[in-house]
Amino acid sequence: MRSVRSLMSVIAVLLVSAGTTLHVTVRSAELEPLVYTISFPNPASKTFTVQVNVPSDGKPSVDLMMAIWSPGFYGLQNYAQNVSDFTAKTADGAALDVTRPSSSRWRVATAGRPQFTATYTVAAPRGSNLSNGVTEASAVIIGPATYLTLVEPSGTPRRADVRLDLPAGWAGSMTSLTPADAQPNHYTAPTYDVLADSPILAGADLTTTPFTVDGIQHYWTYLGHAEWDARDAVQMLQPLIEEHVRFWHGLPYKKYVFLNIVNNGRGGSGVEHLNSVAITTTGKAPHTAQERFREAAFLSHEYFHAMNVKRLRPVELGPFDYEHAPVTTGLWVAEGLTSYFGDLLTARSGVGTPADYLEFESRHITDLQTKQPGRLVQTIEEASAQMFAKIPADKRVDYYVKGPVVGLVLDAHIRHASNGRRSMDDVMRLEYRRWSGAHGYTEEEFDRTVSDAAGADLSAFLHRLIATTEEVDYTEMLDWFGLRFALSDDPAKAWTLEIRPDATAAQRQHFASFMAHSR
Repeated sequence: MRSVRSLMSVIAVLLVSAGTTLHVTVRSAELEPLVYTISFPNPASKTFTVQVNVPSDGKPSVDLMMAIWSPGFYGLQNYAQNVSDFTAKTADGAALDVTRPSSSRWRVATAGRPQFTATYTVAAPRGSNLSNGVTEASAVIIGPATYLTLVEPSGTPRRADVRLDLPAGWAGSMTSLTPADAQPNHYTAPTYDVLADSPILAGADLTTTPFTVDGIQHYWTYLGHAEWDARDAVQMLQPLIEEHVRFWHGLPYKKYVFLNIVNNGRGGSGVEHLNSVAITTTGKAPHTAQERFREAAFLSHEYFHAMNVKRLRPVELGPFDYEHAPVTTGLWVAEGLTSYFGDLLTARSGVGTPADYLEFESRHITDLQTKQPGRLVQTIEEASAQMFAKIPADKRVDYYVKGPVVGLVLDAHIRHASNGRRSMDDVMRLEYRRWSGAHGYTEEEFDRTVSDAAGADLSAFLHRLIATTEEVDYTEMLDWFGLRFALSDDPAKAWTLEIRPDATAAQRQHFASFMAHSR
């Protein structure tokens, strides 16, 4: 780091002394960008057109590819099947030969030209957080389903520019991408990874409400008519985000966007992105305290992902290989622990109550113990590694269900072993300090850091929770927090957490500290 800083200092001095000459030299070494124009010549057809100027660097042919999966959603997607009418032409309009070496690739014979323009149509029948959608009044643009890109190493610093040519009467667009200039609907991304990870909403019924938390500009955007007033949504979000700031001791970005696709049907689905989240919602306001906590916990989960997955991730999840499905054992962390902390920080924020939190965790435990017979067959690490496999329900365990249970039991164990001095908060913060950024963590690195943060060797305890099919032992957790399972003959209620009426003062203090604001 010192060497890099010294080098940057030297460059800064040279820039000042050399003026524009060095600036031109540096710029000339940059890779030529991909420049996309997205237009909607016939929105009623539920399609849009993409034109991209592609640098070929004098190569006789170049390959363009479309992703087969979308980061944030662990399922295969045949996005290329929605691409049609692909053509490639030179600057003077001459057609270039195009072949298909694979279902997700297009090969263009460049005839030695330094660049060419590819044009294609994208079918967009239904907008969601995983699929493109166009109507006469709206558009949902999902990166991996939209942008053909050059086949080159992930993370290649090739800038991409995107310009949207919107129909008359549309209000504009919203995305977490950086504006390219002062012109509306014109954005830039430093790499394809960022471009693909930044969905765009546009349309006639597009409304955005900005708000600031800890100096970070946030935006609550609706595409469609929503019953829930944006000001009320923001009022709920602010203390929640403040709690996330306290937990992480600050956040690394200056812009974050909640992209709400109002479908007036079933909501509650979200896909996290680097500086945004794309969610489908009913647009209805939460009317009860229970509904409010559930909505806040859902948003808290997605917001926690901006750190856990997007900046702290298993090494297999980046740099991305968009043409091959990743395999990792770490989704119990990426998704399971995100659910755990999403719920916990919602309670700590004051949006919900400790009783709301216990009800939520009771559901996770109840689901695990009564609806997940596969917990006795498949470990949570195996569930992660086999995320793309089709396995019968009774032979698999859901890391979204068992993950938060593991988080709670592990948290109680660390607190007990350290007499309340350390917790899972410390684990996640140390993991972030060590492994966030370009590298990511291996399974061994994450597990070792858990023990380092706890101040004790937890390898055997952690192994039992995530790498075996042994039943989860709740005894220590119940005892530390002064909880018990409800006395009920109803299996649906037998795993309901409640505070023991005879809980000691120490136990009540342990639980109160657990529910208090992050420190």
